[in-house]
Amino acid sequence: MNADPALELSGAGVRRYTRRATATRADTSWLTLGGDVLSALTTAAVVVAVFGGAFASLRERIAARPATGSTVLPGELTALAAAVLVTAAVVALLSRLGPVSATPATAAWWLPLPAGRRGLLRGELGKTGLVGVVAAVTVALPVVLAAPQVPSVPEVAVTVAGAGLLALAVVGGLVVLQASGRTGWVAPVTGGLATAVVVVPAVGGTLVDAWDWVPAAPDVPLPLLLGVPAVLAVAALLAADRVTGRLPAGALRERGAAVFVASASALSLDTRELGRALGTPVHPPRRQRRWSWVRQPWQAVVAADLAVLARSPWRWGQLAIGAALPVLAARTSGLGEVPALVAVAVVLGWGLAAVALGEPSRRAHGSPAADRALPLGSRELVRARTVVPLVGLVLLCGVSAGAVGLGWEWVVLGMVTAPAWAGAAVRGGYRPELDWSGPVLSSPVGAVPTGVGATLVRGPDLGVLGTVPLVVALLLGEVPQLLLAIALAVSAGLCAISVETAQRRKD
Repeated sequence: MNADPALELSGAGVRRYTRRATATRADTSWLTLGGDVLSALTTAAVVVAVFGGAFASLRERIAARPATGSTVLPGELTALAAAVLVTAAVVALLSRLGPVSATPATAAWWLPLPAGRRGLLRGELGKTGLVGVVAAVTVALPVVLAAPQVPSVPEVAVTVAGAGLLALAVVGGLVVLQASGRTGWVAPVTGGLATAVVVVPAVGGTLVDAWDWVPAAPDVPLPLLLGVPAVLAVAALLAADRVTGRLPAGALRERGAAVFVASASALSLDTRELGRALGTPVHPPRRQRRWSWVRQPWQAVVAADLAVLARSPWRWGQLAIGAALPVLAARTSGLGEVPALVAVAVVLGWGLAAVALGEPSRRAHGSPAADRALPLGSRELVRARTVVPLVGLVLLCGVSAGAVGLGWEWVVLGMVTAPAWAGAAVRGGYRPELDWSGPVLSSPVGAVPTGVGATLVRGPDLGVLGTVPLVVALLLGEVPQLLLAIALAVSAGLCAISVETAQRRKD
């Protein structure tokens, strides 16, 4: 007996029925929804106005300062590098989490239905496209506002609209790659691109005395400037819509679970769980290593930390970006003349390097079985975990600070500042989980534990405190001998405090 075609389910029909069922049980009225939309638009307008005023004020302050001989990179180049860096991070994130996935509810209720999967997933494709557009606007708007010449309203609108259309094209291309099972190369390629756009200008600005090339927008008519991205976006979205029906249910369910965990972790400000959801895999070794120098238990801990870092290419890219980011800020015209901005770049770059070198500590905190098998106490284990971050950051911070200040005294200052960040890496890796058993606070993103702030800054707080002597040197423009001694004492003390106060499990 053949089924009536009129009674067969369709993806669009299932989504329409779900929306109607949700609307009948919802307490939100159209008036409330309109108020929420108006509030969101007002907030976005206020944010744009604040950013525009801040960038205009910063542009005036930079223009009033005398130029220094150590800044050779144009501001447009650094702004372009920052935009590419953020864009590469968003693309890598989308490739890992989807871009099309099925949440646990979708996987349980929709995927088993005898309906076309293409229609069922069209809504997920639209959500991902919206996320891409918002990310593109967030990246493009500061870049346009940071231009040396004050942009006009049409220039801002065209640039932001073009960035949104290109984001839709990228999302569609990622969906096509996902359907063919070829997204594995996206994250490594975007990671390499992000590393190159930060490291190459930083190295070039340090080695050359003048930088002649300045990126400039192409002189093309505005309709053509928007027409090409629009055609690419439409073509990519149509191709993506055609291939969503071929996405396997298992892969959709797996990526949907990762998206659910990552979203819940982001809303609850649980950065540790968010890192686990977005964590990069550790590749198996290509050749056998004997580790013949390992003769003591603490040396085995050091060898394990080296193995984890050696098998994580993503962490090496983080280290390169962390070392080059302060140099890029110091070599950029406009940024290099403002010591506070260079200090912010130092904290961001060295903090990123500390996070990369703290990966073994985070893994040991989450899976302590291997450490408990060693004849070492908690204090000895934490001290052994500090060896690799200490050695790595001494080299990294020394090279980075030396390139920022261009002098041997800056190299020494960076090296004596490194112990504070090494202790911060271990202390942050062993920080306790969020305690949901106590009282919670109401926030715009939901309920969060009362001690979430102290947990989030545990580790980086002491690293930032240890960077204060370097900030003083940036303000002075030189490194006095007394400052080196003070920096060493402060950094060593903070490292000792970090190791002794790191979260440890009972033996």
